Amino acid sequence: MGGLLLLLWSWAGAQSLPKDVRERIIQATVMLLPTDRNGELDGSLGSGSIISPQGYILTNYHVVGDPDTRQLSPWIQVRVVRFVDREPEFTYWGKVVAADPNLDLAVVKITEDRNEKPVGTLKLPFVELGDSNSLGIGDDVFVFGFQGTGGMTLSFSRGSVGGFTGEDLNSSGRQWVKHDAQTGPGNSGGGAYDENGALVGVHSAGVAGEHNSRTSFMRPLAVAWGLITPNVTGFVLKKGAVNAGRTDSPRSTPAPGWPPALTTARGGVTGTVRVTGNAASGTWSTDFTELDKDGNLKGTARNGSQNQTAYFYYDDDNDEVWVEWTADGKAYASCIITPGAASSSDWKGTFYTFPTLDAKGTRTGECVVSLKARTAAPAPPASTTSGTWPPALAGGQAWTATFAQGGTYAIRLAAKDSEGDYPGTATQGSAKSDALVTFDPDTSKLLFIVSRADKTLLTCSAERSGQSGGTLRGTARAYRDAKDTGAAAGTCTLSLGAAPTPSAPVLTWPVRLGLGQRWDVTFPGVGTFALSVDERDDKGGFDGAATRGSEKGSVLLDDAGGELLVIVQRADKTFLVCSVQQGPSGGSLRGAATSHRDSQDKGVSLGSCTVTPR
Repeated sequence: MGGLLLLLWSWAGAQSLPKDVRERIIQATVMLLPTDRNGELDGSLGSGSIISPQGYILTNYHVVGDPDTRQLSPWIQVRVVRFVDREPEFTYWGKVVAADPNLDLAVVKITEDRNEKPVGTLKLPFVELGDSNSLGIGDDVFVFGFQGTGGMTLSFSRGSVGGFTGEDLNSSGRQWVKHDAQTGPGNSGGGAYDENGALVGVHSAGVAGEHNSRTSFMRPLAVAWGLITPNVTGFVLKKGAVNAGRTDSPRSTPAPGWPPALTTARGGVTGTVRVTGNAASGTWSTDFTELDKDGNLKGTARNGSQNQTAYFYYDDDNDEVWVEWTADGKAYASCIITPGAASSSDWKGTFYTFPTLDAKGTRTGECVVSLKARTAAPAPPASTTSGTWPPALAGGQAWTATFAQGGTYAIRLAAKDSEGDYPGTATQGSAKSDALVTFDPDTSKLLFIVSRADKTLLTCSAERSGQSGGTLRGTARAYRDAKDTGAAAGTCTLSLGAAPTPSAPVLTWPVRLGLGQRWDVTFPGVGTFALSVDERDDKGGFDGAATRGSEKGSVLLDDAGGELLVIVQRADKTFLVCSVQQGPSGGSLRGAATSHRDSQDKGVSLGSCTVTPR
């Protein structure tokens, strides 16, 4: 009887969350990976909780920035859980909209999809907010996040509130809540929930003590209200929950698409502002093509002979959008739009003039803003690469970069960043990666950098002496990663305009595989398969498609260990393998062919096979 009572007591004291509640929390738990200004991951990761259907995420400051230097990551990769037994999928880009390093808390807002297109109105799964002040010692607490141990899939742990402590983790207070749920470094920023499934805290730290003891700490939600209340729209309080200093209802959902994602469009924004009732009356043509040091869009506003510097940004302190321009950097004219004045096409605002930056504005008229994402900035003609140095760069330009040992890439430039460089995208076949174009005035060299999907880098460095007609010729280098000193990789050419058909891979030994390459492999008694190299797998090989007439299959190519291995999986799930162990002969590679019934079959010899680039 005693054992049964103990079992019943244990069961009653560790209730689980209902399945539907757990599912909701899982869908609202995201992995956050901070990046540098070029969108490159910095190697760290953490967790976060979506607390509003509009895409606001609560997390730790140290997940998205450096509390010591007070530097925040410019862009955050947001990965969502599609299947609990798989790693989360990269789905969105987010920006930090509110942060407090002293509290180690931050709010991230989703602004773009993974292809860097503004997301518009979102209706995401989210969690309700609870009352952390009601927590008591011994209360159940449930933690969700990506703790890192046991892989990169989502982890759930359960524990109890162990106590409370002050800011220094030693004194009295409730600035921190102690708990004993199992956590790891990747749990930072993840949600802690009460028995009702309401978010009551943000897991932030774990401290090891003597004799293998460990205490985990979370920031109670009560500490986060100063960040949430003025910066997050659409959050919901769990019925019956209260919070310190706040008894009103949650903020109502704003007009659709507010705040406008256009304020973070990396490709730029263009359109008009129509002004009435003011000396500045008329239609101003605006074109925003770069980011200023504060991350706001910067460009020009033109009206007749007037050509002034313009800015377009979202003022999150006042929940307003500002479009303003200045002739001298001191006096400003501003069109200010509030959520209620925004529609799907035009935004009606109020026009103000400011004699100085610090002066109070005077309402002087009305204005209507019509803007859209800038799909392609006017690109200088190809002849601009000839006769002038450096070539005129601009957001929206399409360049072609051809590497003798890496193939051809189509590179599209985005708006100039705050460092004066041009980030962009590089496309080779169906594979897309990042690119950066910069000019070094000290060496007078133009540098194109392609960051490939396998994290290797290719660079093309061109000088004035390399200009020939509409083409720039330079030298290429290849890097295993960003820390590698690099190795010479032959020559490269750069030209302004659409990319030609990708060049055939160069036959060298050992073979250097690359994305976008096209090969033919011929098996005796079977025929020839056309191969396309489309993506890099996580083991260093290259995956792609294999086609022979109407037959479609897949291919794996691996160039490791001094051997080129070509494995074709046919539609009937059998395998053909061509193993090449020596250099080219007569423009082709020759190897030994085998046929396999399945992946466990040792196979039978088919004779000699050939691999030919095309």
